[in-house]
Amino acid sequence: MTEYVPPQLITVLKTYQDNAPKGLHGPGLSLVHPSKGGPSTSSSATVQRPDSPDNPEDSLIAPPITGPLPMPSHPIMTTPDPDCGVVQLTILEGKKIGCFLLGGEMRLCLPQIFNNILMDFSVEQINRSIQELMIYLYNCTDQQLQEFKRVNIIPDTAKTCGLITRTNAERLCSYMLHQADDTRNIKGATSFRVYHRCFGKCEGEFTPALYSFKEPACIRCRVCQGMFSPQKFVCHQHDRQEIRTCHWGFNSSNWHAYIHVALDEQNREAFAKILEQIWHQEQDLEEELQEQEYWIAKRKV
Repeated sequence: MTEYVPPQLITVLKTYQDNAPKGLHGPGLSLVHPSKGGPSTSSSATVQRPDSPDNPEDSLIAPPITGPLPMPSHPIMTTPDPDCGVVQLTILEGKKIGCFLLGGEMRLCLPQIFNNILMDFSVEQINRSIQELMIYLYNCTDQQLQEFKRVNIIPDTAKTCGLITRTNAERLCSYMLHQADDTRNIKGATSFRVYHRCFGKCEGEFTPALYSFKEPACIRCRVCQGMFSPQKFVCHQHDRQEIRTCHWGFNSSNWHAYIHVALDEQNREAFAKILEQIWHQEQDLEEELQEQEYWIAKRKV
């Protein structure tokens, strides 16, 4: 039996669907159904590796969709942020990347990611991955562009700069870079089942004795049997079930918040404390390394 939905509620839901994603700077329905939201103000753009990517002004206008959503021919540039945000640095794949913090989500400098992290991939490969993951990009506002130039994140000659959310940058890097480490075993070592539900889901087996700061791979995926560090495991999954979900506020360095002990493990609370302890140890070591880097850099100056 079909549940009755009042017409007024349908109208409210349609309005929310069209406007709420725009408030999060994700794709609104007007990108797919122009008749519902008028001509889209977003622009389609091919991602460029140079410091000054092109910024076409052609509006994206698509016919109404009756079947599955088609894959766009180029990554979609969404509406720029209404505010500038605070410029700062973040660590992604071990590299310092310039970014702005807005609404609980960082916007990372796209050229830096291409040139410092994904430099071994062609622009075509990166574009294809962005399309497959349904990732939406941004263009810097004039104010953001000037802020990046002021702190030497991009050259003064740059006319525009692409941005990508921290969450989507993690998805993209995981998709293109992360590979399983070689299988390791310690005879008689305690292990327990864990899972995460980030960008889909994945289950694994956590062996604390295998973890070290230099060799953190200690979780074996139950599907591919590959070994992953906790930080890589939270991005690892085999079914891309959530490519049309607006992901927000993800940071793989906070993996302790995403990895959970399996519900039917007998010593679940004790194992959860082990996860927490390992995460805190990792954070303490990273802070020590950052402090050492700071003092080394200060001596050079």
